[in-house]
Parts: sequence; structure tokens; C-alpha cells
Amino acid sequence: MKKLPFLFLSLLLVLLLAACGTAEDQNIDSDDVTKETEEETTTVKEEVATENNAEQEDTVQPENQIQYTSNNKEYTADTNIVEEEQYTIQVLDGYELTKEEPGKELLFLKDNDAINMRIEVVPKSEANFDDLVKNTEETMATISDYEPFDISEAVKKHSDITNSASYIATINNDEVVGIVYEKGNLLVRLTVFDQKDDDLKDALIQMGLTIQEK
Repeated sequence: MKKLPFLFLSLLLVLLLAACGTAEDQNIDSDDVTKETEEETTTVKEEVATENNAEQEDTVQPENQIQYTSNNKEYTADTNIVEEEQYTIQVLDGYELTKEEPGKELLFLKDNDAINMRIEVVPKSEANFDDLVKNTEETMATISDYEPFDISEAVKKHSDITNSASYIATINNDEVVGIVYEKGNLLVRLTVFDQKDDDLKDALIQMGLTIQEK
């Protein structure tokens, strides 16, 4: 008779040990699942970050290089940094920057100076963006009928450009592009003179957008 309680206690102990083992296994499985989920989440975040960085690199203007389109062909070329009184600008080989009058410079193609860009740079404290845009439209109207000109893709390469407006007028084989933009403490107006056969307005615009305050 004394053996029965002993057997009952032994059986109960075996059942308790078995239950503990099952609980531990469940905890281990739960920990493994949690760890795998955390690792998968981290991997996804890293992949998204990599993709975002790649997108940003695609839209940033390469340092000391300019990418432009001419006659439906894309070009990438090195530039030289040229300093003016208030600003610096990246200039492609074959072009020259000269002072026209105080506050106004002329960037022109050495082989054909009819292809050029007038540059006007003023501090924001001395001018107003909207007034400069209005004045540019009035100037374009004296040249010919004009229409808005999309330079949004070029502007995307310069995250510090906060406002911009651009227009184009065509006279026979000649094209005139007027651009106003705001960058940092500067207001910039570019007046581009191009010829359809040469189609170098994008090269001039890309150079003009590299202006940086000194």
C-alpha cells in the first residue's frame, strides 16, 4: 500500500518535467521567430536606404562635370571653376567668360560667339524674384512671341535652387532663352542665345545653373 503514493508522486513528477520541457521549447521557437523577423526587417530597411541613396546620386550634379544634350545626343564633360566677384561658375572647355559691365558677364563659345549667355547675379537684398521674372518676360516679349520653357530636369540637379522661371522665343534659326532662379542669397538671370543647328542651349543652361555664391 505504501508503494501507491510513491508511484503516484513519481508519475506526477514525470508529467511536470514533460510540461516544463514543452514550455521551454515553445519559448525557444518564439525567440527564433522574433529574431528572424527582426533580421528580415533590418534587411528590408537597408535595401530601401540603398535604393534611396542611388536615386539621390542620379539627380545630383557630378562635381566638376556637366551633363548636357545637343542635337539629341547626351554628353558628359569636365569643367573648370571660374571665379567672378560674387560667384563661381563651372565652365566647359571651348567657352570663355568675360565681364560685360559691372554685375554682368558674358559666357560665349570661342568658335562662334553668336552662341552665348549673359549672366546677371545680384544679392537677394537688392532685388526681388517676382520683379525680376516680370522684367524678364517683358524683355522676352520685345524679342518675339515666347512661351514657358521646361528646365525642371536640369534644376533637379541643384537642390539649393529654391525658385526658377524660364521662357523661350524663336526667331528663324535663332533661339533665346530667359531664365531666372534663386539660389541661397543670390538671384540669377541668364539670357541664352543659341542657334538651332548648333543646339547648345542646354550646355549653356547647365553651366549657368552651377553658379555658387563666394
